[in-house]
Amino acid sequence: MMTQTHGLIAAALLTSPSRSKRHNFSVLLGSLMPDMAIFGLYAWSKIEKIPESILWRDVYFSEPMLTLTAIGNSLPLYLFVLFMAMSVGTVRFKRAGLAVDARLDQTHFSWLVSRSAIALFALAAITHLVGDFPVHAADAHPHFWPFTDWRFHSPISYWDSNHYGHVFFYVEATLGVMLSIILFRRFNVTSVRALIGLLMGAYIAVPLYFSLVL
Repeated sequence: MMTQTHGLIAAALLTSPSRSKRHNFSVLLGSLMPDMAIFGLYAWSKIEKIPESILWRDVYFSEPMLTLTAIGNSLPLYLFVLFMAMSVGTVRFKRAGLAVDARLDQTHFSWLVSRSAIALFALAAITHLVGDFPVHAADAHPHFWPFTDWRFHSPISYWDSNHYGHVFFYVEATLGVMLSIILFRRFNVTSVRALIGLLMGAYIAVPLYFSLVL
C-alpha cells in the first residue's frame, strides 16, 4: 500500500482525541517506520542525482537496501518491541536474598506513558506490515526476517499493472477517502485536519509524479 494509506489505517484504529499528543504521534511514527529506509534512499538518490528508473529497478533491489527494508518490515522485530513494552511493568529485584516483585507506581507515571507510546508505535508498525502482505508482488518483503528470508509474492500489487495495480489503486484510494472522513470527524483540530487533507492529496500527487518521471 501507499505510505499515506498505512498512516490512515493506523490512525483510524489506534488514535483518539482523548489520547496525548505523544501517543498519537507514536502511532503516526510507527505506521511510517517500515518505509523509512525508502524515504532515506529517495533523499540520497536526489543528492547523488540517480535517475528514477535506475533507482527503483536496480538500487532498491540491491544491498544495503535489501537488508534495511528487511529490518524495517520485520514482524518478529515489532512483536519483540511490543512484548517488551507490555511486559516490563513489573520489576524483579533481590533484597535480603529474597526475590521481590515491585510494580511501578504513580511515581513512574512518565515511564508508563512512554511504555504505552512504544506499544502503540509497535502496533501501528504491525498494521503497516499486515496491510502490505497481500499487495506486494515482485517487491515483496521478508516479513519474518531474521528467521527466514521467505517472501509472499502476491498475485495482487498495489502499484504494478501486471498484477492488477491499476484496479487496486481505486480500491485503496476509496479506502483512504473513507478513513480520512472518519478521522476528519474524529479530530476537531485544524492542524490534524490539514494533515489529513495532505494525505488525501497524495492519492493524486504520487501517481502523477511517477507517471511523469518514469
